[in-house]
Amino acid sequence: MTTIPELDATGLMLALALPWLAGVVAVRALLGPLRVTLLLGHGFMVGQLLIILLLLAWDALGLRLAFAPLAWVLAALTALLALAWRRNTPSPGPEFTVGWRDALWLLPLLAFLAERGLSLANEVTMRPLFAWDAWMNWAPRAVVWFHEGTLATFVMPEQWLAATTDPAPYTLGNPRANVYPPGVPLLLLWPMLGGGTYDHNLLYLPWLLLPAAAGLALWGHLRQLCLPRAVCALAVFALLSQPLANTHTALPGYADLWLAVAFGLGGMALAEWHASGQWRWGGLAALLALCCALFKVPGLAYAAILLAAAGLLLWRPPARWVGWFLGSALALTTVGLLLGLHPDAAKFGADHLTIRLPGTLPTLQLAPAPLLPLLWDNFFSTANWHLFWLLLFICLVAGLWLRGYKTLHNIALVVFVCGLGVLLAVFGLTHYFRQAANGVTLDRALLYVVPLGVYVAFAQLATLWHANRAAEAR
Repeated sequence: MTTIPELDATGLMLALALPWLAGVVAVRALLGPLRVTLLLGHGFMVGQLLIILLLLAWDALGLRLAFAPLAWVLAALTALLALAWRRNTPSPGPEFTVGWRDALWLLPLLAFLAERGLSLANEVTMRPLFAWDAWMNWAPRAVVWFHEGTLATFVMPEQWLAATTDPAPYTLGNPRANVYPPGVPLLLLWPMLGGGTYDHNLLYLPWLLLPAAAGLALWGHLRQLCLPRAVCALAVFALLSQPLANTHTALPGYADLWLAVAFGLGGMALAEWHASGQWRWGGLAALLALCCALFKVPGLAYAAILLAAAGLLLWRPPARWVGWFLGSALALTTVGLLLGLHPDAAKFGADHLTIRLPGTLPTLQLAPAPLLPLLWDNFFSTANWHLFWLLLFICLVAGLWLRGYKTLHNIALVVFVCGLGVLLAVFGLTHYFRQAANGVTLDRALLYVVPLGVYVAFAQLATLWHANRAAEAR
């Protein structure tokens, strides 16, 4: 009988700390002096990207996957990046000095977040691998790669049955999972290599650290907008208390939260580029777009949105053009969704009306479907999002009422609307409506845009806040 190796706690801690440190140094080298929260938030995700790329490159060179040499290479890479660290440039001022008025807001919120974090930590560390997608899609690849010491090939079931090579390829219970991007299995493999085992609860700690990094980045970006600390803390609370996001943290192994945070941080990075004119933020957004593409198949669409938005910033069209674009996109989406409510909606589409996507991407069958009732229930009746969608709606309406089309000249809003529009088009106008009607897939897909949506809502509040203060000053 095979004995499961015991966990190497020191190796696991190094596996968690080294990528984060490397990511922080890489972000600092790319962008120069930043708020600590921005360094930690973006550094975590960039560090995970470095691990994915390092594992892929190591295997491409034909080298056996082992923690010690990979850790030394990552440490050397961190040292090289540190040489680009601009030590003589001024750093931002203190970030956590607060007055008693801020403390009245901050302390209760921080107490709640601490309690929520401890409860999630208990779930992650006490429960064995439980998530269905982890069992079907992600974890088996990581376990095989851990045992083989190489990124063994996974193929479709029919190819596996017909294989005559030695060693034979592997396959999965979910046939499509064989061609899924390798990012999440590699993020599982890395702590396995560090911990020296493939079966331990603590291997899934990155799922606990991920929302913490998202909260740190959100705080830093909103502080860049000069919002009061109490309001920034409220925004972090609005993000980290999302029930469905908490579920995806407590049940580690899903890929959806990784895509959501990468897309959200990419949109925030583009907003910084738009506000400051510093193209280096665009470089960070490109790295986060690569993360999106490596995490899930839908991530390819979200990576394309981030890159297209970066192109838009390079072009810098007039604000009214952006307003016309968003308005037209929203109008067309609304017409499509309303079309789906028609009793004979299915007759407007047909099975032969298809969009054939390249490679192994799925083929989409065009067919309007009644998505609007599902969206209404999802946004305002279920407990997945508490008051997020209502808050976002109020902030956007207030911005449009007080500032007109100028409120649309916001690259984060453009990215958010495009990300949400992709979901509405796929689930409302194609055969994927069947996946929305089951009450699971649509919720998980909406999670992709929620972190960025929280930022957009509070960025609108920041704009209105500054406009009101300017009016009072006059």
